[in-house]
This record gives sequence, C-alpha cells and structure tokens, in this order.
Amino acid sequence: MTSTIVILDDEIDRLEAMTAVLSKRLPGYEMVTFKNAPDIVAWLASNISSAAIISLDHDLFPQSEDDPDPGTGRDVADFLATQSPVCHVIIHTTNSLAAPGMELALNDRGWTSSRVMPFNDLEWVTVWWVREVLDHL
Repeated sequence: MTSTIVILDDEIDRLEAMTAVLSKRLPGYEMVTFKNAPDIVAWLASNISSAAIISLDHDLFPQSEDDPDPGTGRDVADFLATQSPVCHVIIHTTNSLAAPGMELALNDRGWTSSRVMPFNDLEWVTVWWVREVLDHL
C-alpha cells in the first residue's frame, strides 16, 4: 500500500512546515522524515513499497559536531535509481547545480520527478511544494 510520504531534509523548520501542511491537507497519510541519507536509504530498503511520494533535499549538514557525514540527497537518488519506480520524487533544494543530476539519475531509471526551488523562507512549502505533493498522489 502506498500510504507514506517520505521526506529528507536536515532543517527542522522545513520539516515542521512540511508535516504541518500535510497533516492538514492529507490526514490519512503517514509521514516519515529523515535528516540524513543513510537513514532514509535504510528505511527505503525495507519500506519502499509504502512510499506515495518521496521529497529530497540535496545539501545536508550534521546536526552536531559529533554526527557522522549525513550524505546528500544525491546519495538517495542514486539508491532509488537501483530500485523499480514506485512513486513520484520531488527534489526540493536551493542547490541549482546538484538538482539536475538528481533528476537525471532518477529519470534515466524510469522514476518521475519534479523540482521545487525553496523561496521566501518557508512560503514555498505552502505555495508550491504542497501543490506538487497533491498533484502527484
């Protein structure tokens, strides 16, 4: 069953905004969030069939000095490229150099994807990102 919205982002304010808007607009969906690439890849390895939408940031930073390298959204896109497509992927990053490579890795393997460029603090979440989620469910 495809009932989970999967989000990778290391910024708490973004994750809070995303989960808040989804809770209001899509209360029947489960949401799982991740702050690093290894954790989302491990989750996807076992649960990919439940993904209804996957949303990926590219640039990830450790939450503290002691945290290991969090990887990048490209690491997740590369993992997804080894899997059969199950849902749409939204790439939500300000990194305009990395996003096309993520899209290419996914699209070359049959995944559909779209891009959302964050803007105006968190306004993009409620204006553009949630529309992408709704349009691709």
